[in-house]
Amino acid sequence: MVEAVAGWLVCPVIKLVVDKAKSFADDRSGWLLGGGIREALDQLDGKLVQLRTVAATVERHGSKDNGDHRQWLQQLKDAVFETDDILDDFLYQRLQQEARVSSPSLVKFAKRFFGSDESLNKLKQMVKKLGELSSSSKLLMKATELEAAAAGDSGHHHLEGRVFGWQLLEDDEVIGRDEEVRQMVSWLTADSPSDGVAVAAIMGHGGMGKTMLAQLLFQHETVTKSFDLTAWVQPVGTYSEVELAKQILQSLGVEVPIGTTSFACLQDKMTDAVSSHKFLLVLDDVWNGATSDFTYKEMWKKVLAPLTKSGNVGSKIVVTTRKKIVADLLDASKLISLDGLQFNHIWTLFKKFAFCKDSPDMHPALVAIGEEIAKKLKGLPLAAKVVAQMLKGNRDDRYWKKVLNMEVYDDVNKTLELCYQNLPEHLQPCFAICSIFPKNWRFKRNRLVKIWMALGFIHTKGGNQLEDVGRDYFDQLVARSFFHVHKERRRSHYYIHDLMHDLAENVSCYDCARVEGDKATDIPRTVRHLSVTSDAVVQLKGQHDLKRLRTFIILEQSSSSLGQLSDDLLKELKGLRVLDLYGCDMTDLSDKIGQLIHLRYLVLCKTITRFPQSVTKLFHLQTLKVPKKRHFDKFPKEIKNLRYLRHLDMDSAGTSQVPGITQLVNLQGSIEFHVKKEKGNNLESLNDMNNLRGKLHIKNLDVVESKQEACKAGLNKKQSIKVLELEWNSTGRSVPSVDAEVLEGLEPHPQVEEVHIRRYHGYTSPCWLDTSFRKDKSGRSCLLSGSFPASKFCI
Repeated sequence: MVEAVAGWLVCPVIKLVVDKAKSFADDRSGWLLGGGIREALDQLDGKLVQLRTVAATVERHGSKDNGDHRQWLQQLKDAVFETDDILDDFLYQRLQQEARVSSPSLVKFAKRFFGSDESLNKLKQMVKKLGELSSSSKLLMKATELEAAAAGDSGHHHLEGRVFGWQLLEDDEVIGRDEEVRQMVSWLTADSPSDGVAVAAIMGHGGMGKTMLAQLLFQHETVTKSFDLTAWVQPVGTYSEVELAKQILQSLGVEVPIGTTSFACLQDKMTDAVSSHKFLLVLDDVWNGATSDFTYKEMWKKVLAPLTKSGNVGSKIVVTTRKKIVADLLDASKLISLDGLQFNHIWTLFKKFAFCKDSPDMHPALVAIGEEIAKKLKGLPLAAKVVAQMLKGNRDDRYWKKVLNMEVYDDVNKTLELCYQNLPEHLQPCFAICSIFPKNWRFKRNRLVKIWMALGFIHTKGGNQLEDVGRDYFDQLVARSFFHVHKERRRSHYYIHDLMHDLAENVSCYDCARVEGDKATDIPRTVRHLSVTSDAVVQLKGQHDLKRLRTFIILEQSSSSLGQLSDDLLKELKGLRVLDLYGCDMTDLSDKIGQLIHLRYLVLCKTITRFPQSVTKLFHLQTLKVPKKRHFDKFPKEIKNLRYLRHLDMDSAGTSQVPGITQLVNLQGSIEFHVKKEKGNNLESLNDMNNLRGKLHIKNLDVVESKQEACKAGLNKKQSIKVLELEWNSTGRSVPSVDAEVLEGLEPHPQVEEVHIRRYHGYTSPCWLDTSFRKDKSGRSCLLSGSFPASKFCI
């Protein structure tokens, strides 16, 4: 199978490098096409196109028992990634040259870098290595074709010629569990004994629908009316008293200060949160782990003590778990055991997702085949959904018959593997990379999309933004049940079912690894994406080969802290594209960070006190995240050299302190801009910032003297801004007639959703208020606010 050969598919990686090489060759500026570089790029393109054809064939017909296939694909993958690094080096040289650095040390470095042929020689060596792989591929192709012919279609699980259609579907019902729902609603709404908080456990094997049933109960109108406080928790990572208490508090809507490690403090907060409340707490997907039964029971007893002692009579706890021992250890008095669905229910569920909006009566041949597939699913709701969603975009009965005849239905894991293998190849690495996060991880779509961007997983066509295409990728995975959404009050997050998480770990075992705690862990040398808890970082140095890593994420661990990331470790991580330091407790970051020249995604630690100067050398950077409420005394002026930066994720007020921010014309998100008279800080400097997508807050408008000056901001070109806030100083000496002219010149694009105007002293409303907003035919809601009299505006 595909995942057993060399991790996820190598073909998308080859396409990425081919596209990058072509962009260099097509560059008309000629900035790197001298000295034999063009010839090397042409040769590279030819070799990679040829190898991509061979790799696709080997991947389709490969076998985990075939060492030659696995070794050849691994060698190819290594060579392709190394080639990508070399091309990245060339681009870095260009960006470095454009930065026109003034630091003497950097000038010296630049002269040394440009004065050598090192990068060109590396490129030529890679072309030679790829040529050798191409030569050896001829024998491999012959062997692969013979094996495929011998195996026939029965050994070939990848289905081709599929047309995928999809839409987001919300599960608004649970099929076949009416009796279980009736029992649980009755139990949840019934009076409880006078002492203690009653616990119910929903048990069943993976894929039986435990979480879906719990979600239905959590949103059930009769149930919600019976409680005045509800909370949903999916325990993440290694269980500890502190982590569990934090997760329960956050689900209750209680803010937990960063760095809190006192269990007693957390218990006090929990007591305050539930005191005098009748609450419902759902603990979804609970395991007993490797701890002893006594230790496990005592841990949960301590964690839940404030709830059981302080909640009102009638408070309830619902647990979902695969293991009855968990129910016993938590003293569950109500047990619901989920078995496989009856055929009529599994068939109803299958039809719902396979035929979507089509009537099954329109496809009698597919109905007959579908019924046979449903019989093989052994009553598993998850398998029914995933297989049906794989079929729903195709109405070819030959394709359905191939799915029916697959020998994968005896094992639910094999069934899910089939669905993974039949994902479009660009979606496969997007899902597989998620294995570096612990089970029950709360995924945020935008964060994951930025990681995919940094790793080159997203391919754009026709001028579409990377972020838009990435969100489309994510929605496709949701539509195919590789992700699920959980909504709680106004908040929502995405999660991966534990069986699907097992699948991600399986298909990415050569590419991804996760190290939790201080236990010794063997990391395969082929791994390129790694996450570790903060207490596991120390065991990496000198014990594992990290030079191939492209992703390195440090997960927060409340029981320990990491005060420093050693220079020696950073030296090994030179190929990184993604570095997330949120789980560290460092106050300062080594300047060696500036040597990670391939970096595209950087999350700074939440305790850092100084913005690292050397970050301004990371010219490839696309995303820079500064944790909330983290403010720096100053930012280096060289930050303006990060021309590729698309996301400066920090408190919007802090962006006003970033010097030269208006030169970062690719920025999206929200910024706050303080107008000054000097060049670079006047309104005209905003003219080219047309990619902003969040909120643009412009302050100090008192210093603007005319409509002509205001027009130079180009606000009418910024069509993706959602909120525009215009603010004058309360202490400024505004002239009403000048303010009116300035506001007239600050006309926003008609697609802006909200406009806030503060401390405006003019006596008239701008013409654009009537023409562009009040008469908006789209029905969009636009908001004007401020401390001015409402009579000043004709609204």
